[in-house]
Amino acid sequence: MAPNFQSSFIPKNPTTERVFQKKKTGMVGVLVVSLFVISIIASIGLFIYSGIVKNDIQSLGSQIIEAEKNADKESINQMSQFSNKLSAVKIIVNRHRVISNFLNAFASSVVNTVQFTSFNYGNLTGSELAVNLKGKATGYSSIALQEDVFSHNKNFKSMTFSNLTLAEGGMVSFDLEILVDPQIATYSP
Repeated sequence: MAPNFQSSFIPKNPTTERVFQKKKTGMVGVLVVSLFVISIIASIGLFIYSGIVKNDIQSLGSQIIEAEKNADKESINQMSQFSNKLSAVKIIVNRHRVISNFLNAFASSVVNTVQFTSFNYGNLTGSELAVNLKGKATGYSSIALQEDVFSHNKNFKSMTFSNLTLAEGGMVSFDLEILVDPQIATYSP
């Protein structure tokens, strides 16, 4: 027999080298694959989350519609009217002027040798409070002392003494206008 006779057509040794060789994966490759997998997982998660949020929005919308149907319109109207009345009362109270605070500050600042015979007050432009007084003093020095005492009172913005005249019994009569800080006349409960 022939020495080179083959009993099988299947080769026993590889005739060619491997076509596909295993390649080593570097850090960049691992990073790229990891980012790709993470982005796919994140996309799926966001898709599911958006569906959940849409369902929640629809559920809350239907709850709001149901609550509007069940709301007592009469009670809501009464509460709204009460709120409007309360707002009007707050405005009135905030605009209310109280003269008692001024009178306390005024009384503590009056000199013993000065007496007042007339008192009138009112609001000027804006919220300033103007107080007009007529009075008598034992002399010009008493009026000067009174002006000095009033000038140290932080609640009195300005004061004007006018019509200084000698009256009966050696007294000096005068007119006084005081512009008062509006905060002293503000009502605050």
